[in-house]
Amino acid sequence: MRRHAPLDGLRAVAAIAVLLTHAAIFSGLATAGGDTARYAQRLEVGVAIFFVISGFVLYRPFVTAHLDGRPLPLLGRYAGRRALRIVPAYWLALTVSAIALGLAGVLTFRGFVTYYGFGQIYSQDTLTGGLVQAWTLCVEVTFYAFLPVWAWLLRRRESSDRTTILRREALALVAVAAASLAWKAAFAWAGSPENVVDSPWLHSLPAYLDQFALGMGLAVLTAWRTPSARVVPALGIAVAVIAFWAVSVRIGIGYKLFEPYTRWQYLGRHVLYATVGIGLVAAAVSANPGQGVVGRALSDRTVRFLGAISFGIYLWHVSVLEALKRTGVLGELTWHPFLLAAALTLVISSALAAASWYWLERPLLRAGSRPWRRAPLPPEPAPPPRSPDRPAEQPRV
Repeated sequence: MRRHAPLDGLRAVAAIAVLLTHAAIFSGLATAGGDTARYAQRLEVGVAIFFVISGFVLYRPFVTAHLDGRPLPLLGRYAGRRALRIVPAYWLALTVSAIALGLAGVLTFRGFVTYYGFGQIYSQDTLTGGLVQAWTLCVEVTFYAFLPVWAWLLRRRESSDRTTILRREALALVAVAAASLAWKAAFAWAGSPENVVDSPWLHSLPAYLDQFALGMGLAVLTAWRTPSARVVPALGIAVAVIAFWAVSVRIGIGYKLFEPYTRWQYLGRHVLYATVGIGLVAAAVSANPGQGVVGRALSDRTVRFLGAISFGIYLWHVSVLEALKRTGVLGELTWHPFLLAAALTLVISSALAAASWYWLERPLLRAGSRPWRRAPLPPEPAPPPRSPDRPAEQPRV
């Protein structure tokens, strides 16, 4: 699909939200208590925003092809672009961080298989290893593999009626979202009612398919009918703000990111994060670039630039925070340490992300987009003009 400026800007919002959450932990705000700390920790909702964006952007080409009766996107091209988009930049950030910070267990045979192979979420021992935030990337990679299989299964039941196709798409997504919530509830209810343990089962794809399904559902809706740009942005923002307020201070969650949750708090947090995600993505998708408050804010040149390099910000910011902590820089920040730590981390992470984007990610993506065909042979030179008083040369036999 064509790039949509407000959606690119929303990627920047999501990446900075995750950065602010970790800056609150490293700067000590997470232990200070109060509503400010609660709101700061709930900015981890940026993960849900990324998941909804992925569901929308990646599924829309599949669902439009289904509705129009065209062949599904080529699997090789889809897989190759996904690999070029994430693998080189992630491997670079992981390797540099492992060497510079001495990340335990990364530069070993098991670490290579686990961390470089996007498998850290499948063991309690490695769940918080490597790049801690990369657990969400492991979930994304699993979704990348799931998506074309899902699209193929739905395409097997051919129909020329768009209404029938839309109904099947919608019902299937409702079913997968319900199954995802049931999966999450089953493992939440398996342990203590007052302390849900974040096990690998709760960090794998089935536990987050409902958030991806919301983005996929939005892709189905927009492929069928373009939403009103005058109504949906404001409505989506309002829904997201109310949900964020509720998850921050109304369901009893404290000011620590990894504190114990009751079963209902755990599920309530998940559902409200999903609500924030779909509200913001719906607002961005329906906003006209450069028009209205949402369209102008998310299409701002600086915001779009940060959106373009948002993957790098996501990859580098925790390592930057750790380096600032080890060198004593964070300890020197006595005036508004959270804000200064966040600003300093954003500047350094953006510089690293920009270098990764311009020198690694974008060149590889452009190279991968070229049609690798054999160059045509140069045309044969034209025969010399025949003199009018000279007969044409007869071909030799």
